[in-house]
Amino acid sequence: MKIWKRALSVSITGVMLAAAPMTALAASPEFARTSEEWARLRDNKMEYDELEDLIAEYNTTVQTNQLDLNEFRRDYGDTKDDVSDKYRDMANEIYANISYPDSDDPTYGYVVASMLSAEIQAKNMEKQADDNLEDSEIIGWNYKQAEKTLVTVAQSNMVTLEKNQLSLKQAEIARAQAQMSLTSAETRAAIGTATQVDVLNAREALQTAERNVESAKSNIENVRQKLLVMTGWTYDAQPEICQVPAADVSRIQGMDPAADREKALENNYTLLVNKKKLKNAESGTTKESLQKTIADNEQKIGSALVTNYQNVLAAKLAYDQAAAELELARRDLQSMELQFQQGKASQNQLTTQQYDLQNKELAMKTADLNLFQTMETYDWAVKGLASVA
Repeated sequence: MKIWKRALSVSITGVMLAAAPMTALAASPEFARTSEEWARLRDNKMEYDELEDLIAEYNTTVQTNQLDLNEFRRDYGDTKDDVSDKYRDMANEIYANISYPDSDDPTYGYVVASMLSAEIQAKNMEKQADDNLEDSEIIGWNYKQAEKTLVTVAQSNMVTLEKNQLSLKQAEIARAQAQMSLTSAETRAAIGTATQVDVLNAREALQTAERNVESAKSNIENVRQKLLVMTGWTYDAQPEICQVPAADVSRIQGMDPAADREKALENNYTLLVNKKKLKNAESGTTKESLQKTIADNEQKIGSALVTNYQNVLAAKLAYDQAAAELELARRDLQSMELQFQQGKASQNQLTTQQYDLQNKELAMKTADLNLFQTMETYDWAVKGLASVA
């Protein structure tokens, strides 16, 4: 006899599909979206603002959860009473099939043990019926929370992918600088102004820089595969992955943890589930426990909003600092170019300053990504994913 078990998985490992989105079977029927919307989802391009739809249509965890919800509703019904009645029906079915043999039956001991086990199972089902708080709406909310959490994971992976690409560029700059240092050390050693140890140290620094480049490439590929698989492509597909949108600092003006708290409470999936459980509860002890849990949820949701907002402000400060350092690096390069033209600076000094500017540009882009990601986290907290842990 089948007993319902739910598995709300948000892991990456269980979300591989056999084909790319343009050929894979979507979760929704064709009429659910316009032809233009389907064409955008099925093209060989991944854009940040379509990740939510890609997860909804092509992520196998989401698809499996939807099938499980449909199966639950078919087998157990929609309301708390429907579910409890189903457990009692299963218990009664077990009781109806319990039949103890005569004591002289050669299989007496084995059959009695089997019947006792069945009776225990039936009693457990009766207890589940009495204790049950769940219904199809609660299960649906849990699955929707799992889906939206997967969306945030995909978005985070897309941001991480771009950060890793920036890290690769930084590693390549460091490798070029290490090569320049090695060449300089070898030149100075040839004329007696540097030792062989200096050359060996410079060569070792170059080898380290080369390893860092390869490590950065590996990190990019690992995150790229995770992102592809969870959005419906195969791990070895080669879609165009577009850049993450630039941070719009004006969004911060619309953030107010105190004003947004009510909306965050209204949307929070965990709170919705616990409030529905409270509505379904009959035991005074259970109701009291759930009321305390709900009060705790509400406190933590408000606290999470404040924390997320503070993270946004901290990221904005880092963004402003990166912008200031970038502007300073541009001025320093202009000064160095002038000195080089006047013969007061060497080619190596000029090249070093150029590398410094490139690093500051990469740091600025990284700060932009960090700010964008913290703003997204704040918005998701308002939309129902504020942590209650």
